[in-house]
Amino acid sequence: MPGTEERPPKDRRQRWTWRDTAFIAVVVLLGAGAARLTQDDGPAAIPGCESVEAAGEVESFLVATIGGDDPGYNDPDYPWFSKSKADAMRRAVTEALPVDARLEDPGFAFIFPPVHNFGEARSPESAEELTLGGSTTALGDIARGDARATVSVDVREWTGPIPSCVEGSVDRREVRADGTVLDFYEAKDAASPYAQDFVVVYVPGVSRVFASVTGFDGSDAQVLSTDELVDVALAPGFAVTEDIPPATFCGILTVMDEGGVDEDDVSRLNAVLDERWRWLGTTGVTLDRPLGSLVPDDSGSGLCGDVVVSAPGAAANLQISITRNEFRLLENAVILPDDTLISRTENPGTSSVAVQHPSGETVVVRTVTHTVSPLVIEQLELIATSPGLEIAPS
Repeated sequence: MPGTEERPPKDRRQRWTWRDTAFIAVVVLLGAGAARLTQDDGPAAIPGCESVEAAGEVESFLVATIGGDDPGYNDPDYPWFSKSKADAMRRAVTEALPVDARLEDPGFAFIFPPVHNFGEARSPESAEELTLGGSTTALGDIARGDARATVSVDVREWTGPIPSCVEGSVDRREVRADGTVLDFYEAKDAASPYAQDFVVVYVPGVSRVFASVTGFDGSDAQVLSTDELVDVALAPGFAVTEDIPPATFCGILTVMDEGGVDEDDVSRLNAVLDERWRWLGTTGVTLDRPLGSLVPDDSGSGLCGDVVVSAPGAAANLQISITRNEFRLLENAVILPDDTLISRTENPGTSSVAVQHPSGETVVVRTVTHTVSPLVIEQLELIATSPGLEIAPS
């Protein structure tokens, strides 16, 4: 079942090169087996469910895929999914989280990998044909106060009927006016080290989204309420029929190679930006997410961030990029005693500051707006020159 996998290892190559190795999956099939193996007395009623199937024996088998070409984000079997769609889904999750929920590793959270494609397989017992895989799962560790948890979101196309409720797997079902079906399961022992709540959203003929929150610190504190988890599962951007928004300033990470930015460096730089924002003391100016929301760029060797900054009567995208070992020709640059170059550019709708360090690392901070920018260029420079804002400090 999606959302119950172990937390991914921190080693980058273990996390991101699963497509390059032999992949063996244990697939647990609950639907068909549960329907056949019912109890004599019948299952107990579940609120909101028109029919309930008794929990039956678990049927399982192994599927092994060795080698072969990997279509990645361009799999013709799943035309609804692409790298741009993965980017949109990632933004959908982060924007749906409560504003006081902190991502512990912002640069590596909620990256949706290519859809798992195992092709067609048959159950050895029933010979029923089933399509395995077909979904993409992203995870992120969040903190809220002193409590920590892993949020998992699994998305797939769903064109079949809405399944019946299964005893023990669903606590209650809610059917909304537009036909959307929500299944809820709430952990019976919230103090368990791995207590899990989840909600499954079925949009008939369109999508199924499985969202779960799993506490892993043994605390009985609730990191996300049920309503907040529903907000995640219903976030715009998941439906497979939705238009994919235009690409944003930041791409998403697919595979990290040896030259990629280390996860610890991403966390360190995001902490630098968050501290700088607090230091600026911009009264009346708000961000739609922390300033420290840098993620690896498309190359995997740099970082970028795109935050919406707002104030009464003003709004802009505040964009940050950090590239390394890339010397640029900066116009009208001021040279500091340590050979750092600083260049300012102001054009209608766009203001930017570029800081090039002696190592070649370049930080660019800019605002893009169609109205009035909430930040002046001096504030952009203070962000761009934040002490320690280098991937590899010189």
